[in-house]
Amino acid sequence: MFLFSGISCGIKKNSKKDFALAVLPKNSSVIGFFTSNNLKSEVIARAEKILKSKKRARVIAVVSGNAMCRYKGVEKDAEKIVKQIKKVFQEKTQEKISEDEIILLATGKIGVKLETEKIIDKVKEAFEKLSENESDFSSAIITTDKVEKVVKYQNGKFFVLGIAKGAGMIFPKFSATTLSFIFTNSTFPKGFEKKLYEVISETIGAVNIDHSTSTNDSCIISFGNEIKTDEKNLEKAIRYVLSYLAVKIAEDGEGVSHVVKVEVKGAKDNLSARKICEYISGSMLLKCSLAGESPDFGRILAAIGSSNEKIGKIKIFLRSDFSFHSYREKSKSKEKLKVVENSKIIEFDTKKAKDIMKNSKYTIEIQVGNGKGKFQMLMTDLTEEYVKINLTL
Repeated sequence: MFLFSGISCGIKKNSKKDFALAVLPKNSSVIGFFTSNNLKSEVIARAEKILKSKKRARVIAVVSGNAMCRYKGVEKDAEKIVKQIKKVFQEKTQEKISEDEIILLATGKIGVKLETEKIIDKVKEAFEKLSENESDFSSAIITTDKVEKVVKYQNGKFFVLGIAKGAGMIFPKFSATTLSFIFTNSTFPKGFEKKLYEVISETIGAVNIDHSTSTNDSCIISFGNEIKTDEKNLEKAIRYVLSYLAVKIAEDGEGVSHVVKVEVKGAKDNLSARKICEYISGSMLLKCSLAGESPDFGRILAAIGSSNEKIGKIKIFLRSDFSFHSYREKSKSKEKLKVVENSKIIEFDTKKAKDIMKNSKYTIEIQVGNGKGKFQMLMTDLTEEYVKINLTL
């Protein structure tokens, strides 16, 4: 049984929840994927070190509103919080645990000292409010998010629960673009870590909001080891949950008004296709065009060429439909408009193009050659609201 809580400790303004706890079943297996940023948060570095060696934990704690990153004394602050969690856990459960069984994560502003005592004073309250309902946990981990992001897959007694936060500093540089959590009562199949990395990289790790890799990105997957599940079914369920979380993160991106799937086919290999997606989704010029619903597809061609990947004759289509792995959106119409042929912009119906680009979600399909490589990535537009949000953080 997984137990959750989320409380306010006074780290955020207006009494918003800012400290979350998840208590895991005794025999849980825990896998973590973490940021590739070379200046990662000290608490994230600690969590990564623990899970690389142990692959187990009993408690996951999240401080929200402060990244616990790059300020003097952050390691001591983390140690104090972990010690208090250990003390209260043992008092409440009469079960001994080590400090290495407590994973502490954080999200928020970088380089600002945490008022640690505010957390320590409320740890007991967080344990007293534990329940099977994840809603307080999901609301406590968010920062600039406008909505909570929770998705559940259930088949009989087997379930996969996904919870995430993220709206800014999101770029698919690795396998976990935000703070995200998967809780399942499934057993952990031997050798499944490689498949997990692949699924995460293709879903929640393929969202580009602002081309910025956070110091605190983490994806934690907890297996309760209660129900034996077929590996293919487990992969399908996790992909379903992460696909939905990826779309919800993109939709809730800071200042976002349009979410676009960039679908690249015909590249040399999948890594090449991914790189091309990254260049396209990171183009500030293109993001402005998406915000203005302006069909300026020369900006896509420029981004493809900037990738320095091997390309052939390029074709580009604008499509009104939208899907992302297991996520499917119902489309009123299925318009498909060719805008580039043989790497040249052709005459096309401008009104139809603008009509498609008015949709909150749509697809840009790109054929870059005759190879077998393919990849899809979610990108967002860039609006004035994004600037305003990040001026006032």
